[in-house]
Amino acid sequence: MIRGKVILILVSCAILFSIGALAPISTHAPTQNTIEQVVSSTPEHTKEKVVEKPKVKPKSPTPIVRTPSLTASSPDQKTIAVLSETPPKPAPNFEQINDTARKTVVNILCQTKTGGSVSTITATGVVIDSRGTILTNAHVAQYFLLKNFQVQDFVKCTIRTGSPAYPRYNVELVYISPTWVQNNKSILTSPDPKGTGENDYALLRITDAIDGSPLPSFQHLTIKMSENFDIGETVNLVAYPAGFLGGQSVQQDLSLTSALTTIQDVFTFKNTTIDLISIPGTILSQKGASGGAVVNKDSSLVGIITTSSNAPTTGERDLRAITLPYINRAIQSETGMNLPSFLSQDIATYAQNFQLNTAPSLSKLIQDELLK
Repeated sequence: MIRGKVILILVSCAILFSIGALAPISTHAPTQNTIEQVVSSTPEHTKEKVVEKPKVKPKSPTPIVRTPSLTASSPDQKTIAVLSETPPKPAPNFEQINDTARKTVVNILCQTKTGGSVSTITATGVVIDSRGTILTNAHVAQYFLLKNFQVQDFVKCTIRTGSPAYPRYNVELVYISPTWVQNNKSILTSPDPKGTGENDYALLRITDAIDGSPLPSFQHLTIKMSENFDIGETVNLVAYPAGFLGGQSVQQDLSLTSALTTIQDVFTFKNTTIDLISIPGTILSQKGASGGAVVNKDSSLVGIITTSSNAPTTGERDLRAITLPYINRAIQSETGMNLPSFLSQDIATYAQNFQLNTAPSLSKLIQDELLK
């Protein structure tokens, strides 16, 4: 809980996930360690990593410093007696929370036709409604804008589930942040791209099953819209990290992975809101974890993984996740609808209109950079 007055203190902080063969992006460049994005690509492709490069002078997400609340006066004996009768809350059952979350997390595999400067990628997404709407990163969803780059069906993306991941569903782009695309259009061609995670969100929609079977009512996570985040709070991470796998292994042996960790710090991009949370390194601190779920003790989705610091081992890497309240504010700023309102509409119709009216210009921005 944020108590008292929130004070912004400007500190430099580097965030960057490599998005090459399957790497993620990074946050506004901070201090010593750079941070890479968590998308991964298979090794048989030429680009090892593509990391997002800020177009302007990089700005660091500002840590939010919490001031302690005033000391309350001591309660009298009567109050103490009442408090002592309140039963303690049961401890969160993270085994059950993890089991629930794993049923909602999917692998996004985007394969490209051989040749060219764009590599196959694997990343993660989270189902957030029963119709199969998936929340992921913009640096992952940009591949949907390259569907017919130079040749028909240059990129083919599928949704895989299970462990190991198995292809189950076809998927389409519903929405990608135009602001992110405009600010990061050259990420796939930059030799040393850097980014911050700002506006790094997108929505996809499962359209049909690969085997032709009827679509189920999808299990999904509740999204947390409140701004209550505590440093030291335990959270569960779930994703499909692929940093240690080769191309063939990504196709056949990619496993769903979970880890318990804690919120280490909170950051804001420009206001007193909590836009980004810092999570200590875990086994998930690898390429491919981009878009992975950060789930709290109430089994609610509180953030999605977007960047990771650059360090030799996963234990030394610091993950960053953009928060659901931040995504809610960002999509309302861009579309005029908050996230719950966005999800309440006819998603299939919205996707069709977006692909017809908005996606072509965004595709051109990225494709023009690739053709330079």
